[in-house]
Amino acid sequence: MSNGRVSVCTESAAAAREADVASRMLAHLARLAKEKDRLGRELLQWHEQLNRMFELTAHISQLRDPDEIELDLIRRFGTLLAAGAVFLDRAGCCQQIGLDGGAGAAVTAGPDSVRQALAVHVEAVRTTGRTIVPVLSASEAAALANSRVLVAALQGTGCEPGVIIVLRSASERAFEQRDVLAAESVLAHGAQVLSNADMVRHLQQTALETVCTLVNAIDAKDNYTATHSERAGGYARLLGEALGLPPSQLQALEWAGLLHDVGKIGVPELVLNKPGPFTAHEWEQMHQHPQIGHDVLKPVSQIIQVLEAVLLHHENHDGSGYPRGLRGREIPLEARIIHVVDILDALTTVRPYRQAYSFEGAIRLLELGAGRVTDPDLTSVLIETLRRHMAADPQGFRTRFGHAGGDPPTAGARN
Repeated sequence: MSNGRVSVCTESAAAAREADVASRMLAHLARLAKEKDRLGRELLQWHEQLNRMFELTAHISQLRDPDEIELDLIRRFGTLLAAGAVFLDRAGCCQQIGLDGGAGAAVTAGPDSVRQALAVHVEAVRTTGRTIVPVLSASEAAALANSRVLVAALQGTGCEPGVIIVLRSASERAFEQRDVLAAESVLAHGAQVLSNADMVRHLQQTALETVCTLVNAIDAKDNYTATHSERAGGYARLLGEALGLPPSQLQALEWAGLLHDVGKIGVPELVLNKPGPFTAHEWEQMHQHPQIGHDVLKPVSQIIQVLEAVLLHHENHDGSGYPRGLRGREIPLEARIIHVVDILDALTTVRPYRQAYSFEGAIRLLELGAGRVTDPDLTSVLIETLRRHMAADPQGFRTRFGHAGGDPPTAGARN
């Protein structure tokens, strides 16, 4: 009988142990399932963040202006980190950067309070260049309404690196290591893009100085050409804006207007300033100035985009121009634009061999030559644009086109 009781007790103990093992296994499996879910969510968050990082870096890589790149980088960076507010601290000034849609819950702290509360952490980041999630003191946290804080360095184009301060609402999740890694990766790429853009801007400035030097070289031979070229550049930009051309093309147009007659430095002054009709030989000399200008500018790589406009700005719409006898759309857009504004300004300017046409007289001649000498569509847009400016801002129009005046002379135009 006792043996039976022992057997029953032993079996009960074994069953209890098995139940305990099973319970612990179920609990362990539950923990594993929970951890798997957590890792899955975290992996998804990493994936989404990486996608946003790639989109951000791809976007800023297409921009060219350093100021535009920096502003867009900071704005998109804040959105990437689901910020409620983003600030840039640089050169003793803290400014808030507006965020695009898709950021986190708004944080109401202002630039002054942010800079004062985080001064120590900002200087630490500026010195080390490292991204940190600072541990805030009670007073710092209170000043920022317990906002989550991430501070990162931005190596910009100035002498002093900027510091980006990212705040999240206290109701949002705390910043994690993946946020720090994302910040450092994005800002390192952004700094490289900024550096490249700043180098391009420096080269563009050098190119602009080269342009001014060349225009001055023309001015030394022919005072008319320099002032004419300035106006042609302005007219070309005005027409380009009316056509909706992008900023880079507008800049190229303005430079083309400034430089379209640079080849006249190779034409004798006696020919340039001759008060009477040209001989056949003198016309031949004048007809060489587009090619001379092209050859002079060709080594200047930063203004390579204006070469065709300089070379072909005397091509007529009907194919009767020079140097190649191109017609219609065979002539590049920039060259067609320079051609029509060149003629407009030449007509309304006093020359050694004739008086200036009035503005209305010049417009009538442009309309008569449209489709034969100039592109008819561009001519119409130019005339419409100038008339609109005249009606909207008469004083500004007179300031810009004040050289135009007088009655149409009987002599033909020569430019």
